[in-house]
Amino acid sequence: MLQAGGNAVDAAVAAALAVGVVEPFSSGIGGGGYAVAATGGTVEVVAFPMQACALATPARYPLDGRANVTNFLWQGVVNDANVYGYDAMAIPGAVAGLSLLLRRRGLLPWREVLQPAIRLARDGCAVEWYTAFALGRYAAAAARAKDLARIFYPGGVAPQPEHFEPPVLRQPELAGTLDTLARDGPDAFYRGDIAQAVADDCAAHGGVLRRDDLAQYEARIAEPLRTAYRGAAVYTTGPGSAGPTTAQTLRLYERLVAPGAAHGAPERLHAFLWAARLAQADRFAYMADPERQPAPWAGLVSDAYAAERARRFDPAAAPSEDTPGDAWAFAGDVRSERQGKGPASTTHLCAADREGGMVALTNTLMSAWGSEVVPQGTGIVWNNGMLWFDPVPGRPASIAPRARGLNNMSPLIVLGERGPRAGLGASGGRRITNCVCQLIVHLQDFGLGMQAAIAAPRVDASTPWITVDARFGDAVVAALRNRGWDVRVPPFPEQSAFASPVGIVRDLDGTLHGGVDVFHSAEAWGW
Repeated sequence: MLQAGGNAVDAAVAAALAVGVVEPFSSGIGGGGYAVAATGGTVEVVAFPMQACALATPARYPLDGRANVTNFLWQGVVNDANVYGYDAMAIPGAVAGLSLLLRRRGLLPWREVLQPAIRLARDGCAVEWYTAFALGRYAAAAARAKDLARIFYPGGVAPQPEHFEPPVLRQPELAGTLDTLARDGPDAFYRGDIAQAVADDCAAHGGVLRRDDLAQYEARIAEPLRTAYRGAAVYTTGPGSAGPTTAQTLRLYERLVAPGAAHGAPERLHAFLWAARLAQADRFAYMADPERQPAPWAGLVSDAYAAERARRFDPAAAPSEDTPGDAWAFAGDVRSERQGKGPASTTHLCAADREGGMVALTNTLMSAWGSEVVPQGTGIVWNNGMLWFDPVPGRPASIAPRARGLNNMSPLIVLGERGPRAGLGASGGRRITNCVCQLIVHLQDFGLGMQAAIAAPRVDASTPWITVDARFGDAVVAALRNRGWDVRVPPFPEQSAFASPVGIVRDLDGTLHGGVDVFHSAEAWGW
């Protein structure tokens, strides 16, 4: 796209569409997400998360008594109806969001940026090592979902290499769907032939999604959430995403540790874990769909509230419980107000151009293979966005018709005096926000380049236990345990332990550097 005269937005949109073909278990047009775009001297967010259908009520997802189910650690639902199948489906935002981003800030036409994805689906893409690994890892889906098995597991098994040549994955039905989108525009997905095909298939299986659910969906333009860390301006996503938690974690951490602390010092890691835990307690106490659940958004990211929460910090011991604070006391006079609309498994990618533009974009199906539903004839792997919602009624993020679920995405851009300095983000569910916060710390406090910042060991506090990279060493692990942390050390620091980031940084002379997760399948390309 850059070689064709496009900018960072064109490149990001085309790459997001294409990677949904190449890694269909992680993202695609059946999912949703967020983009933070800095072009022309301004920064804005395009929000296109999944949305619950009108028929999605708590009664449709009865509890079965299990605790700590899925990566959200929700209560369990009978037959895992919020995880697999037609009732797990939410309304996708990817087509609406990517096309809106392109219209506002791209240079190339929608039809052109779709062409790489169409070619990959029609002509096929080589199943390289990571795709083969993922197809094998998630092969249980083939036993549950016949259309998924037909397309991706011919003969009931993952594609296998022949004579050391990687197999080719072709998706002709998806190619036809993408062709329709190129010819008829994004509206075909929500109100045209594609919408009708999806709605008919869902109705035939008693699913939750109807055609009017698709027709009413809108991607939205929003003001970015701006925070600061050690003098750097950080722009991320707002209410409903993990952006506020990222901002709150950075504000707390900045108060808990001096900038000169060594990277592997136990006291520094202890302070970060405290900041992450305090922010997480507030996240699950307050945050949900900003249009349906009032929340103290301004209070949560205010300096005064950060100072108040930081007083709980004990430099010698882990927190005994994750208790939320009273963020309403710092929210001014908006206690009864809702956040208004703006004017309008997961893949993260970044793009930058020579004019200074930069995009950080995250798109997800939620779980691997999403709902495992491929609506008949479409080739679209559909999300299981209902997993974003708390199935217990009466809570901030509970299931509700047409609600937008609390999600973990937090793409962000760091602005310097000369414009966008860095764009970054990650896949990895609830571990994303801890990951991106530590990348900011690595860039700002330790002066690391993007690749070094990503490759450096990290910790994670997004689960009831904490996860520590073994590369910190036994002494650090022992010191954290002595402070009362329940420490788990994975055999190697892969995505499920720490999230999987990528990013781009721009030097003062304009030179761009990419950084990728060395424990995942990721690449950085420059031209």
